[in-house]
Amino acid sequence: MPFMPCLIRRFLAGLALAAGLATLATARENDAIAGTLADELLADRVGLVREWIVQIPFDSAGYRLQHIVVADGMVIAQSGDGGVHAVRAAALDPASHPADGDTHGQPQVGTLLWSQRIGKVGGPVEIAGVGPTLIAVARDLDLYGLDSDTGQTRWHDRFGRIPAAGAMPSGNWVYVPLYSDGVLRLPVDPHKHNTVKRKPAVTDNKPVDKKKKAVEQKTPESLAPFLIDAGGLLEQAPIPLADGILWCTNNGTLVALERKENEWQRHQFLLGSPPAGPPRVRGNAIFATTVEKTLVRIDLLESGGSGLKWKWEVSLRAQSDPGVFLSADTLVVSLGDAGIEAFSTETGKVLWPPPKPGHTRLAGQILAANVEDVWCIDRTGRLASLDLADGSRKHRANLGIFSLPVVNATSDRLMLASPDGVLVSLAPRRIAPAQAPRPAPAK
Repeated sequence: MPFMPCLIRRFLAGLALAAGLATLATARENDAIAGTLADELLADRVGLVREWIVQIPFDSAGYRLQHIVVADGMVIAQSGDGGVHAVRAAALDPASHPADGDTHGQPQVGTLLWSQRIGKVGGPVEIAGVGPTLIAVARDLDLYGLDSDTGQTRWHDRFGRIPAAGAMPSGNWVYVPLYSDGVLRLPVDPHKHNTVKRKPAVTDNKPVDKKKKAVEQKTPESLAPFLIDAGGLLEQAPIPLADGILWCTNNGTLVALERKENEWQRHQFLLGSPPAGPPRVRGNAIFATTVEKTLVRIDLLESGGSGLKWKWEVSLRAQSDPGVFLSADTLVVSLGDAGIEAFSTETGKVLWPPPKPGHTRLAGQILAANVEDVWCIDRTGRLASLDLADGSRKHRANLGIFSLPVVNATSDRLMLASPDGVLVSLAPRRIAPAQAPRPAPAK
């Protein structure tokens, strides 16, 4: 038929156009990342591997990427147009979330899992709180609960007040700090009753058989919003602590809510001065800095008592910047212009001694720490790394288009982001296992 060759030509022309656009996009990408650590060759030179690179889909002509949260197995990026975007990332426990392939129902790392628009454009957007099954996002007077697997809105609540900071899921609950009104607790799943075990009351006129085990009763907890006394004003998002929650007030009061078998227990600890940034939690250990130039470790007791117990406290040479970073048994903080220092997580002892006369310690905003390096943005606006073992300077690199700082205190990945939505994950280079010596050739 005469029109078939025409259709074929149009089809081939379409393929050529698509190929040309793909080539053009690749060329532009390569031009954009040239000279930065997003370039695989440069990353390899500094001991990193480009794990993945992805373009977050949003209207980058009119809006910018705002918040990026690195969580266990997921990165959540928020854009100014109300977009919430989830990218599959490496899990903290690789055994629970295999990174290779789809053998356990998990997509490969670097896969864009979903994008969701919430609320109206405009109004303040708080940083998202990421839980195992729910993403909580406060926007203006609204709070959205998004399914972590699909991004679909599970529920939407509207408050008469603007949240003081981001909401955070922990256990079966979501905690929202409010200005002057405490912390509001809502259920992760408003349709599922959470039960607590209670023992039946014992009356005086009934003998108690001590040999008989007490019968436990399950009572559903109320799903109605519950306002918790914060113990002071809050400007920081709460932090998950086991199945409970932790927050720090503006006057330096640490408040921990611990879930016990039959009840909730509240513990408080006075830091003595306002916090210099959000605390960092690892297991039952809490690390916090204050504006009075102190670094302190407090532990949540598991046995031999209950509550928060002071373990150690050290004086700092200067007030710290927000953020405490951990790698193995090393704790790293930035002391502003006084430089970056490292301490033992067990004793608080300084691991990096003062710099030699005539030398200054590298100062900058810490982005991430891994088993070998501490990465930061130095005072010249370039990426720089320190050796985790002794604090010596190692590498420097240009940021290029990646001018949006991504602070990752969760994993060992260095994350780079551009305001128009290019997101890169850089993993520390793995050392190949030692190979067995080859047998000598037979003579």
